[in-house]
Amino acid sequence: MRDAAIERLSKIISDTPTKDDGSGDKSRKPLFEMHIGLAEGWFSLVLLAIVVYSTIWCVQAVGWVDHLGVLSLTTGLGLLAGLFAAKQRRFPRLLSHVLTVVFGILLAFWQTASAFYQGSTTAFVNGIQHWIAAVSVGGTGDVDAIFFFFIVALSFILAYTSAWLVYRTRSPWLMIVANAVVLLINLSNVSDGYIVFLVIFLIASLLLLLRFNLYESMHRWQKQGLRYAEDLGWDVMQAGALISIGILIFSWILPGNYMNPTVSQIWNLNSNPWTQIQNTWNRVISISGGSNPANRGNFRDSLALGGNPNLTNEVVFNVQVADTKDEGQYLASLSYDSYDGRTWTDGPVDTGAVKANTELPTSADLTHKVVQKVTVVNPPGEQYPYLLGATEIVSVNLPAKVQTSQSAGNLIAWLGQNGYLVAGQSYTITSSVSSADVQTLRTVPMPKDAPQFPSGYEGSSYPVTYYYPNILTTYTQLPKLNPNIANLARSITRDQKTMYDKMVALESYLRSHYSYNVNIHRPSDVEGVEWFLFDNPNHDGFCNYFAAAMTVMARSLGIPARVVVGYTHGTYDAKHNQNVIRGTDAHSWTQVYFAGYGWVNFEPSASFATFTRPQPSQFPSVGSSSIGGANGNLTIPPDPRRRLNRADDTGDSGASNTTIGTQVGLPVGMALGSLILLILFAGLFFSLWWRRLFHNYALPAQLYGRVCTLANWGGIKVQPSQTPYEYMEEIAVCTPKDAETLERLGDIYVRDRWADPESKEHPRHSGEIAELPGLWQRLQPHLFFYVLRHPHFLRWFPEKVGNSLAAFRKRRKSKHIPDVEDL
Repeated sequence: MRDAAIERLSKIISDTPTKDDGSGDKSRKPLFEMHIGLAEGWFSLVLLAIVVYSTIWCVQAVGWVDHLGVLSLTTGLGLLAGLFAAKQRRFPRLLSHVLTVVFGILLAFWQTASAFYQGSTTAFVNGIQHWIAAVSVGGTGDVDAIFFFFIVALSFILAYTSAWLVYRTRSPWLMIVANAVVLLINLSNVSDGYIVFLVIFLIASLLLLLRFNLYESMHRWQKQGLRYAEDLGWDVMQAGALISIGILIFSWILPGNYMNPTVSQIWNLNSNPWTQIQNTWNRVISISGGSNPANRGNFRDSLALGGNPNLTNEVVFNVQVADTKDEGQYLASLSYDSYDGRTWTDGPVDTGAVKANTELPTSADLTHKVVQKVTVVNPPGEQYPYLLGATEIVSVNLPAKVQTSQSAGNLIAWLGQNGYLVAGQSYTITSSVSSADVQTLRTVPMPKDAPQFPSGYEGSSYPVTYYYPNILTTYTQLPKLNPNIANLARSITRDQKTMYDKMVALESYLRSHYSYNVNIHRPSDVEGVEWFLFDNPNHDGFCNYFAAAMTVMARSLGIPARVVVGYTHGTYDAKHNQNVIRGTDAHSWTQVYFAGYGWVNFEPSASFATFTRPQPSQFPSVGSSSIGGANGNLTIPPDPRRRLNRADDTGDSGASNTTIGTQVGLPVGMALGSLILLILFAGLFFSLWWRRLFHNYALPAQLYGRVCTLANWGGIKVQPSQTPYEYMEEIAVCTPKDAETLERLGDIYVRDRWADPESKEHPRHSGEIAELPGLWQRLQPHLFFYVLRHPHFLRWFPEKVGNSLAAFRKRRKSKHIPDVEDL
């Protein structure tokens, strides 16, 4: 081989270039020659593109916002930029990264301005300023352009980083993990129909890893002068494809819907960093016109008028009602009192503890009790551990907390004290539901026509038709809105004489003039109710828009109203005598406050059945008084905070043995599970570290170094004066069965390290290198067992701490010893 190389070099030196003088000699090279090739093979680039595009196209297919079709081109540019940056050697790495990231951000900025602001960069900058101002004060950033800008920049940077990790840092695993994080976050928020992108991603990832490792191995074999079949690459890829498909099929048939309730509860804790990140992200990057993450109902202390709620059909609750007449009751989670033109929220709240089975009094007249047993099948998404039940909840058989509005004093939500709802959990809830019939509600006047009392009134009772000022102030609040909304409300209710009839007129108008549709796309720069009532060309929307529109129009008439979220009554299951509540039953509706009779439900959403009003004397009254009309008096209800304090003092704790057992067993199970996970992670980390130990050295040096490491862990320390032969002999004294193997390994290592590489005694020429894997296979388990029997490494830490303390004391002592010359 050396003679052939010398002959070729001599030929190159002796050949003289010939000129193309028309004599037919075409040997001269062209002035410009470009060779396009990829050492790793173009197939690796194809697989890389499939991995990246399966991630990006999944985001694009969901359609979170409009104009996501540009992601394909942006991703392609990112891949080309990453490939060029990985292969070039002219510019420093840091400069390449900075220039590419700046280019990607500018590209995303330009595409966002073109898609949402007709190419006006100034308008986009103003939109960014408004978004920053909103989120910095705790508001919701429901600007679709911000989400679009983030996704476009992410697609470019992700594609660039993927190409760089594969072709420059030679780390395809990191590339796959980076894309998998984006893909799995996207898939966890959509329906199961998009799982095909994960299948394509996994197949392409496995093939890419196989192709890349095969290329690295073939490159190493070439350096070592080893021969291999020319069609080896095709055979390996073919087998790898079959194995990859087999792995996916096997994974598909494995059970994948198991969820441990305890772990799920811990994972969903509001103090969980991941949950806090999700909550912050949902607030900062909110989508107004696109799709929301797939959910079974997601309840937060704010409700934005956004795009498709993307509800799944999974069963959430099974509800059993004590009285069949109450099977049509909705399940309420919480209510909202403030509207800023974009989002419904609650003002400052007070939170008080309520012991299990403690009943809070209600201030409404003509109510009856509804008892519901709620069984959680698949818990909904919750920002806080909300308990759901018919309005108004007065007691629950669990320790709970109650949120009350500081301004209005009325109940907003009930929260469980023992954490979020988990699968399999059941609780019994009692509610005080209005029994007021239509004729009774028609006797309640409009707030402007109701009796008025001075702020210093010292009487013990008010007329039943009296509206408390704090209720009116809180639940008639509105921001500056389009005046046509109030004009429309007045025109709809002009011919109605009573407040109840006016509310029925608003309810009927919305149900008859607008259709129900979740696939809507509201422009982010238009107020939600105004767009729904006037600017929506299709006159459609879903429950959030119907409920918000009726509430806003009622408030524009001076009538206290609020938006409530929760679930409808679902579907009745006669076989099991229960109502089945699914994710698609998540809903929002309107409640109107009638003086003396509390909050009354209205259903403005088209395609949903209206609420059935009770008949006169249909239910026995359990309200605060026995008034049935407008002529009685109503006792002033106690302050909510005082009610909570009294309930906390006198209520029954209701702590069952099951709850106590859960509280005791949870720390033990958590500790045991954490210990098992810690051991598994430690084992995985040690396995990876051990495989890469001394991997930069030749095989004899690798194995010799590992033998020395294990011997040192077992207390057989190598001395500086020892030769490899002597050290192997010392180890053999402790493991006499492996004496011959140790001697052979040491001999091969010495000759590989110090023998003449050209001599026949060198292991590379004698073929003794091939013996090493077999020697190590016999030797490794014996050495590990010896270390387990003699765990000298466990004394390292105490010895090091002791030696450090001894050295410290020695230094301090030497400072106090006087010098001899001074004496």
